[in-house]
Amino acid sequence: MSRHTLIRAARLIPCTGAPPIEGGAVLVEDGRIAAVGRLADLSVPEGAALIDRGEETLLPGLVDAHTHLSIIPGLGHQIGQLRGPATQAMLRAIPNIRADLLSGVTTMRVVGEEHFLDVEIRDAQQAGRIPGPRLRVATRPIAARHGHGTGLTASDGPEEIRRHVRENLAAGADLIKFFATGGTSSARAPAETCFYSPEEIRLIVEEAHRDGKPAAVHAHGGPAIRWCVEAGVDTIEHGRLATAEDFALMRKAGTWLVANNAISQHPDGIEKGDGHDPRIMAKLRISRGRAPDTFRLMLESGVRWALGTDSMHGLLWFEALKAVEFGATPEQALEGITRRAAEAIGMADSVGTLEPGKLADVISLRGDPLRDIAALEHVGLVMQGGRRVDHLSAE
Repeated sequence: MSRHTLIRAARLIPCTGAPPIEGGAVLVEDGRIAAVGRLADLSVPEGAALIDRGEETLLPGLVDAHTHLSIIPGLGHQIGQLRGPATQAMLRAIPNIRADLLSGVTTMRVVGEEHFLDVEIRDAQQAGRIPGPRLRVATRPIAARHGHGTGLTASDGPEEIRRHVRENLAAGADLIKFFATGGTSSARAPAETCFYSPEEIRLIVEEAHRDGKPAAVHAHGGPAIRWCVEAGVDTIEHGRLATAEDFALMRKAGTWLVANNAISQHPDGIEKGDGHDPRIMAKLRISRGRAPDTFRLMLESGVRWALGTDSMHGLLWFEALKAVEFGATPEQALEGITRRAAEAIGMADSVGTLEPGKLADVISLRGDPLRDIAALEHVGLVMQGGRRVDHLSAE
């Protein structure tokens, strides 16, 4: 049996910054990309298996830079979902990651789960026991007792914060995620309220970095963004209320912004789950009103950015659609869910582009996303690490 598979299509977008390749093809060998280019220019080993995608477009597998496994925003009370029984969380998580995978997402960064659920699912996926995107996981969120995002474990003061960060690392966390500000999906405080002191923020980042792990922070706006950037945080999550000054600080420091809009803009998001709560809806209106202008400020600033769904499973295409609507080019939006997303989560050496040596994560679309970004919704082939997984849709 041949160790090689050739995938060909009408066009190929490598997401490296290079132009699309008409009549493009990817040669796969033992789960990795062996060659990429025009079919006519490739040297194909005899007996290689052929996957012919006709008039479709080939892309690298998509990367969701910010999500949770067990949350379904349309059910409402997202923190309550995290606090619930592990069995119920698992029952939500398995179909969620299946939907993500079949939408073309082959890699995800999970920014908070209770019960160390994400560690178990990551390890099961790596072992081939369950299908799903490969995962980078944060385990339990670090959050203050009186703040947003607090699950089953609250973290206040230096000793408690340090202990919980170290427990997460001991359990197998790939990164540390903490909640600095309020959020849209909880009613307690405005989204720019900061619940940690600058000293506590520095402690979290230092503990993560000492173990060689990145630190990601939920921060919408207010003083938290400046404090987090000054502390050396690696990624700002959301930043919906960030200012031009905030983005200037982030650009100078090299801090990433991971943006998301589906959860507040899509009808199956916060509004569906928490539309009955006037306090949350008031915050949602502010978020929606600021989102386009904040996104344009981000684009103008030159800050490094990527996209994530924040638990809107199967809707990374919608994130790209909103990015284009808010001013990004289709090329920028594609890179925000491929190459730049892989860079933001520390996996650019293995995923995010179609290049020799990288894992053979390849998807096809029934259309050209550079002409119409909505083509991302129409996924055909999904290959992960050289193995086809799109057949799961027929099971």
